[in-house]
Amino acid sequence: MNERDQFRRAAIEQGVPEDEVARFAELIRFQVHAGQRAGGVHAGRRGGRPRLPVGMPWPTCSEGFPLPFLLRLDCAALPRVPDLALPADGTLLFFLDQESARDACGIEAEQEFARVVYVPAGAETADGEYVVPADTDMEPFLAPEHELYAGLQAELPDWLDRSEEWLSATQIQLLRDMPHRKEMSALVEQLWPERNWHLPDDVFIGGYTISAQDPPEVRMRDRDRERQAGSLTREERMVIQYEEQQRVMREWVPLAQFGVPDEEYVNARFLIRHDDLAARRFDRVLSFCEFTE
Repeated sequence: MNERDQFRRAAIEQGVPEDEVARFAELIRFQVHAGQRAGGVHAGRRGGRPRLPVGMPWPTCSEGFPLPFLLRLDCAALPRVPDLALPADGTLLFFLDQESARDACGIEAEQEFARVVYVPAGAETADGEYVVPADTDMEPFLAPEHELYAGLQAELPDWLDRSEEWLSATQIQLLRDMPHRKEMSALVEQLWPERNWHLPDDVFIGGYTISAQDPPEVRMRDRDRERQAGSLTREERMVIQYEEQQRVMREWVPLAQFGVPDEEYVNARFLIRHDDLAARRFDRVLSFCEFTE
């Protein structure tokens, strides 16, 4: 029995109708929360120097500048998450030049400044060599180190508590079809109490995207479909926008989200398609760096 089945059984035992439980269960997203406070399993490290496969150069942008290394995740230690096909072993290394990524024009341009490297278990590795191009005054950058301890938690979409005026007709109908949603929300919190977190220090794998402004799902919507809907009513357009965001969310999942060190208002967000994650195609990860001030 996985966590979603555990919720279904507990909610039905509380007397919630099965069809209502099924609708609500589909809204739950499970994620790994890793922080530096002891508690949970040791699952990786923020900052420091990466261990790269022997012979692999430190990832760089097209101009040869090394990308700052920010995070290592030990896949074998991470709690298993329903609907998230993380590798069973090996390590994931995350690199990001947040300043260049934020200044990039568009999703495609940003990817030059972000990289995810998967190191299979058993691969021979060595400390990455940080090489600064000649004739530059660039100083080597190594992010502050701290260990990460991970646990599993559950998330619900934030729109469940919004006023109906901000929701599409689809969302409004879904709320009306779940009259026991407050009781089920409380059950989720009871089964998986929220861990204390601090985004600048912590890491989130899976779950919903963290966004102070427009989430990545908004930027990835089908613009052609939205343009074609320009002549429709506001209510009809909101339904299309919601459907587009749901389509993106079914296809993509946050691989890692965390605050950038020494940057109070910058969040790193790496998303990957479910099928690419299952096939370990980490070269297809997309970065959505966000400035939150």
